[in-house]
Amino acid sequence: MINKMELIRQINALTRIGIALSGEKNINNFFKMVLEEAMKFTNADGGTIYTLSENKQTLDFTIICTKSKNLNLGMADAAKWPSVPLYNEKQDKIFKNFASYVAHTGKASSVEDAYDQKIFDNSGTMNYDANNNYHSKSMAAIPMLDHENELLGVIQLINACDEAGEITQFTEEHLTMLSSLASQAAIAFTNKNLVEGLEKLLYQFIKSIAAAIDRKSKYTGGHIKRVASLSEMLADVIQKDTEHYKNIHFTPEELQEISLAGWMHDVGKITTPIYIRDKAKKLETIVDRIELVKTRFDLVSALILKDIEHTGSAQVKSDLTAKLEKLESDKEFVIKVNTGGEFMRDDYLERIEAIYNFIYTAGDKEYHLITEDEKKNLSIRKGTLLPEEMEKMWEHALVSHEMLSELSYPKKFKNLPLYAASHHEKLNGKGYPFHKTAEELPLQSRIIAIADLYEALTASDRPYKKGKTLTDTLKIMAYMIKDGEIDKDLVELLMDSKLYLKYAEEFLKPDQIDAVNIDAIKAIYNK
Repeated sequence: MINKMELIRQINALTRIGIALSGEKNINNFFKMVLEEAMKFTNADGGTIYTLSENKQTLDFTIICTKSKNLNLGMADAAKWPSVPLYNEKQDKIFKNFASYVAHTGKASSVEDAYDQKIFDNSGTMNYDANNNYHSKSMAAIPMLDHENELLGVIQLINACDEAGEITQFTEEHLTMLSSLASQAAIAFTNKNLVEGLEKLLYQFIKSIAAAIDRKSKYTGGHIKRVASLSEMLADVIQKDTEHYKNIHFTPEELQEISLAGWMHDVGKITTPIYIRDKAKKLETIVDRIELVKTRFDLVSALILKDIEHTGSAQVKSDLTAKLEKLESDKEFVIKVNTGGEFMRDDYLERIEAIYNFIYTAGDKEYHLITEDEKKNLSIRKGTLLPEEMEKMWEHALVSHEMLSELSYPKKFKNLPLYAASHHEKLNGKGYPFHKTAEELPLQSRIIAIADLYEALTASDRPYKKGKTLTDTLKIMAYMIKDGEIDKDLVELLMDSKLYLKYAEEFLKPDQIDAVNIDAIKAIYNK
């Protein structure tokens, strides 16, 4: 019979394990606690917790302890403790090991003497004993089953001992207590698998949404994946950095949050009209209107040629010929400026205005070359988007925040909406959507902002520009540091760690990868 003090100790142990069940994040630490209590309760010399392999074909040693062999409670080394097979090549059940026997029967069992019993094939036990100079006698094993009675693993104990240290048998009282421990271990393991499954599903869902957003545009496929990859790279390098971030150490959960924020930073683009996202030319709507403009030029040219043929005046013919040549030059000019660039010169704007004001009269009809809306679009100074289209494009960051804020996250991901939506914020408060300042932008937000900027500058799939070389990209970023827009330490980490080059070798075209003078780049903002 169990004495009162021992009963109190067992109740306390079960209570402690119950509390750990909800609080312990590391399942292996929890398993250690369970095995330790199981061995204390039975005074067993050895114990093992097996977990079912992912393919459900073997039991894998997870936690192991043998006191008489000085094998302290700890993680099992897979090299020293090979898995226990549950099935042969024909998928017949194997009962060679006591643990596999209990796994297949699903019932707690004990034997007084492993060498003198008939419920399982003891050849495996005998081989183990021979190889390890050990003698297994009394044994107990309890299956860990989930709420659907599916096997999760097995807890096995060897050689229960009495107070004098002599090997004795495992009792029914032992099996009852061990079954309670196995049940708690199964709950913990089920919860772990459930959480991991939900997180895996969350990642898969997020990545599928990100892929769909990228595929929505024929130009920016892969953008989100590249930003997420570079965000993860930066966070990983920060962990190892000793100069800029020696006191920064992200937890696994914080690294997950950065990764997820990288994957979700552009989710708001799901509401951005395709004609804006994919506006490759200034005159593009559903189609590129440059073809319509060229047709107008050709029509007016044909009218001028007709008038040249019918005029008898040499002066008129000369004037019309000059006008025809100017018309051809203007057509080529319009074709050129229809492609967005980094800067539109003032004299180009004046020329577009003159083309807009051009009128050719034939008979009683007036012919124009471009409309007011076409003039407005051709006059875009940078890129291909009008100011109102840029505002619509900028909305995606705010929409990302709104969409992500509507979701219920585990507490460890509570900052994900902020990190994801801050990728266009600037340290001087001139970014969007919230115009946050340096003091308001955490390191995680800055990481994703740098990743998004570096990817955007080097991307070769944008509709209005070529991907920049490494030197040009880092120069632009240096000037942005000088203007107080982006994080100097992060950019220097990008350069000093050679991460800028590692990323380039994986994602950029060979002609973009030039030799970078890092000292010259740093001199831009250190003047």
